[in-house]
Amino acid sequence: MLPPLRTTLCTIALRMRRAAPSGCRRFSDKEKTGSEKDRLTQILIRAIDAKPREEPTLSKEEAARRHEIGRNYVIGNFKRHNEVNHDMACKIRLKNHAIEMLPKDSMIREEALKISMDDESCPPLSRLIPMETPPIPGFKASEFVSGKD
Repeated sequence: MLPPLRTTLCTIALRMRRAAPSGCRRFSDKEKTGSEKDRLTQILIRAIDAKPREEPTLSKEEAARRHEIGRNYVIGNFKRHNEVNHDMACKIRLKNHAIEMLPKDSMIREEALKISMDDESCPPLSRLIPMETPPIPGFKASEFVSGKD
């Protein structure tokens, strides 16, 4: 089991402080006081020193309900996964069968197996691409791209 994050970060900070020689160069020789201290450093210190939240104790009924919800979720995802894989396998099998039915050494078969990289064979530009963040309303990428490249 991994140690709590707070303990690990505190241990790392103490080791770094011990490892640094006392005469090492610092960003500033004078000590910063009060509001002069780096705000982000203070936020980080408060985050490291924060007490971990205690999880509320669940009643047996609530624990059973959550277990049932999680179980049903896993079963549903498993079924959906199997349906998608079965659908793809059927489509691949049908495609291979259709290719086998084409006459051997014919122009039709060669054209069917040729891979074209023109604009018509590529996915449409309007296709949505999975992103790490949701779309930003009103954002236009063309405003941030320079034509000097």
